[in-house]
Amino acid sequence: MTETVEPEVAPTARSRSAVAAPTAAVAVELVHSEADARAAVEVLALVWPRADQKEPLPPELAWVFAHSGNYVSLARSNGEVIGAAIGFRGDDEDGIHLHSHIAGVRPDWQGSNVGFALKQHQRRWALDRGLTRITWTFDPLVARNAYFNVTKLGAELTRYYVDFYGPMDDGINVGDETDRCLVTWRLDANRARQAAEGVSAPVDVTALRAAGAVEVLCLGAADAPVRTADSGSVRLVQLPRDIVAVRQSAPDLARAWRLALREVLVAAFADGLEVVGVTRDSCYVLAAPAG
Repeated sequence: MTETVEPEVAPTARSRSAVAAPTAAVAVELVHSEADARAAVEVLALVWPRADQKEPLPPELAWVFAHSGNYVSLARSNGEVIGAAIGFRGDDEDGIHLHSHIAGVRPDWQGSNVGFALKQHQRRWALDRGLTRITWTFDPLVARNAYFNVTKLGAELTRYYVDFYGPMDDGINVGDETDRCLVTWRLDANRARQAAEGVSAPVDVTALRAAGAVEVLCLGAADAPVRTADSGSVRLVQLPRDIVAVRQSAPDLARAWRLALREVLVAAFADGLEVVGVTRDSCYVLAAPAG
């Protein structure tokens, strides 16, 4: 299951905002019972509804994760469960980390900074246990989630996987190939620390172009994707603002965007670049990672 996190209200450029706290009294806490694990899965099922009414993962598995010392949390408002997140420890070529398998906020609470509160709770949990990195996957065509991951949280997109999960039949992914980007959240990096305080720097695309950034994918006629270049040390990749709406109204166009984005991102990651910025108007900035 890919992780989808709600879009949030953007903080003012280089200024502190109230993003560290939701717009209403919300408590984020770890799951300590089977009943709470079941409640976590139930709220996540509202985010990924399926025609067969099945949950995105078995409730007993969520409880096993929590019971064995992995990360399972709930967000509550006045005792009502409104969001949840589930993750487990992973080990890759860069070492031990937390892999955030799934996180989401009930649809009627999206846009209320609950997703941000869940992720910051997850960050503190990981740091308290000596973990300095959290990873997860998401659909790179969903621009609002890319903005949340990269700009609001201070993470980077570091790898591209073609059809990572294979066919899925939930209400979001059905009928599409499940290409995913790996999000790498370096928790002790300066950008992650600043993001935790509600501080972010806007991406100045005009300045980047003036400095030599190359536009490799842009919007063409009828919002079709157009490849404009193949290389560059800093690359700009334009996305459609709302791929979910495009999938519903023009599935062939959505498919064209899937293939075009796959082509440019696979090439960029192979060249050692990462997505280090996302603009509010859905443009990726790819460059060599800092340090």
